[in-house]
Amino acid sequence: MAPRERAIALLHLGSEVEHALMVEYLYAAYSLNEAQDTEHRRNLVKRWRAVVLEIAREEMGHLASVQNILTLIGGPLCFEREDFPIIDPNLWPFPFELEPLTKNSLAKYVLTEAPSDEVLAKLHLTDEIDQIKKRLKREDDLTVNRVGALYADILELFTAGPMIQGPIPDADNHPFVATVDIQADSRPFQVDPSAWGLGYKEILIEVASDRSSALTALSKVSIQGEGPLTADDKHLPEELAKSHFGRFLAIYREFPEPSDWSPARPVATNPSTNPHVPHKLHRLIAGQAEPWAALANLRYRMLLLYLQHSFYIEVPSLHPTRSPRGALVSWVFGEMYNIRSLSEILMGMPLRPGSNLMAGPPFELPYTLDLSSRSTNRWRAHRDLIMASIELIDTMLTPGQAEERYLRALRSADKTALDQIEVLIGA
Repeated sequence: MAPRERAIALLHLGSEVEHALMVEYLYAAYSLNEAQDTEHRRNLVKRWRAVVLEIAREEMGHLASVQNILTLIGGPLCFEREDFPIIDPNLWPFPFELEPLTKNSLAKYVLTEAPSDEVLAKLHLTDEIDQIKKRLKREDDLTVNRVGALYADILELFTAGPMIQGPIPDADNHPFVATVDIQADSRPFQVDPSAWGLGYKEILIEVASDRSSALTALSKVSIQGEGPLTADDKHLPEELAKSHFGRFLAIYREFPEPSDWSPARPVATNPSTNPHVPHKLHRLIAGQAEPWAALANLRYRMLLLYLQHSFYIEVPSLHPTRSPRGALVSWVFGEMYNIRSLSEILMGMPLRPGSNLMAGPPFELPYTLDLSSRSTNRWRAHRDLIMASIELIDTMLTPGQAEERYLRALRSADKTALDQIEVLIGA
């Protein structure tokens, strides 16, 4: 591959990994059951849930940051989520799986976010991490790859060196490498942390305008996951404690073995609405939970398309929150709330009639996440999904049901958004 193509391919893989981890962490957090039999256990579960949800939000920031870097080098955006790697199997952490939070799933998350062997040795964590690896190998026959290795490969492409064979130059004034230029004028199309930070200072949404800022952005994303990239950092223990690795390791140390007590609800692993997927890979949702799962899938698709569409629109200089891009930002936040609400509802319903397992949000990807090349048709795609949502909600509404208020509020919000989109289509 040419350097720019290699960078795009690796950034796409990085995007898919961040996307996968985000929904896996969300599912794990929502699975936790705060209705425990002692106050100590209730407090533990509440804290663990808050930490895992915080990490999931940060993964969404990482996903947005990767799109910003793709925008910087003129590459296509990526909001897909592959189940298996397409470039290098050693760069994919572990097979995608939606599962309740357990000691074993925590072990996967610890190893996925782990720093280099050099940093582990400096912190005297090598033996503990080796024991976690042995546990996964023994119980799940699983080897987990570090996300940090992928980011190391990406960072290398942005580091100074030979023009054609290696790095991406930071200007387009090199006649033989014009196809790998960095586009400083892409900045207005990148998502801005002030608009997308959700008020959480820990969420990193990094923008870039040249090679140096791209390196900084990618380094910050990697560091928030695995901690400092080298063992020379004098604040290594403090920085590591704030990383995803450090926070997951702290939960892992506290988390009980399955024979002790269960912090999670009996939630199905890999719930699905697709009857054609082999049974060994999923648990089919049926009965009362089925329309709720369909609605969750629909809102998940809407979130991804709103987020993607926002990159197609330049940030206006005046009144950005009242612009079409501002509307998309607002709708993304609304869908994050909807996914949380629908996840809670689904995890309180049987997977299917007579099942001892509870359902969960399937996070199933649609047939496509591509947006049309024409602006008007992008808005029509949103209109189609909103109309489908309203129609589905109408079939689900039953007077007096526990979820009636939520469904009516969701339908009302959809109709308001539909009115706004009709104006944009006609503009």
